[in-house]
Amino acid sequence: MAIQITKMIMHGILSAVLYIALPLILFEVISMMGLMTFTQEFKTTIIIIGIIGVVFSMLSHAFPKDTSANRLIAFGSTIYSGIYLFYLFGGFTPGVQLGNYSINVPPIQVLLGLQVIAWLLLGSSGLRALKYLIEAIELRKNKEYRVKKKFKLSKFFKVLGTILGLIIFGYLGSIAYSGMNLGFHFHPTFDVDHDAGVLPLDPIDDTVNITITFDLNNQGFYAIYDVYIDAEFRTLTSANESALPVGVKVGGASNAYFSTFHSFTNNTNNNITLVMDPTYMVGLATTDATLALKISFATLYAAILINLNITINDIPWTALI
Repeated sequence: MAIQITKMIMHGILSAVLYIALPLILFEVISMMGLMTFTQEFKTTIIIIGIIGVVFSMLSHAFPKDTSANRLIAFGSTIYSGIYLFYLFGGFTPGVQLGNYSINVPPIQVLLGLQVIAWLLLGSSGLRALKYLIEAIELRKNKEYRVKKKFKLSKFFKVLGTILGLIIFGYLGSIAYSGMNLGFHFHPTFDVDHDAGVLPLDPIDDTVNITITFDLNNQGFYAIYDVYIDAEFRTLTSANESALPVGVKVGGASNAYFSTFHSFTNNTNNNITLVMDPTYMVGLATTDATLALKISFATLYAAILINLNITINDIPWTALI
């Protein structure tokens, strides 16, 4: 049984491009565009896994296709490619809900948990790998296995793997389409509720609540479930830093909950109420300042865990008295 050196080299070069060069180029392009950042550890792991993948690819073409050795190596190579994709989509993050990816386009930062995609890709690779394992057994035993005497068992698993792969790509395409049809808008004015307390001339017992309003237009295929929102105001500048220091949190809201934003709906006038910190009430009442509003969303969308952070700077604050 002659080893096919030429085929091994050709497929080794092709696999090196697909497993190593192309991902690294994409990582650099995405990083240069400022959309995502990738740690050096992640890149190094991709290179190591990619090198092993290249070796598997070369070995899988070392022997003719009609040999059990070729089918066994193809089985291992397909399983390994599934593990490669599993890692690429953040499957190996034990104890962490989110995966490896963050999108940073100021003023928005998004953390993505893509483990569902990782498991689907691994499952698809496993089904396709069973085809090669069954073919190896058939060639070794010179026997053909069938499903109810109609379909070859190896072809059955190949079809299952292909169908799951098509479903995955359709799922990814639907996510991309749906994401492009999401709209988020904050109302430019906030509602300030100022209670002067029992001492109208002394702000020490005042309370201030600020209500911010947003619209969420979801024209995608998927509903947005279990939205938890945290928000906080911090000072950027202050006319009197002794009364109202710069860089401190002066108000916030925690775990505001919205159960569902259904697909193909425009959800308007959703409110979040921030309670201003009594510690800085005197400063807020007597000092002009500019504030930064940071809002954090944690939600589930299309089976993907998403943490979204939005920062709005240079919000003017006018003294209350």
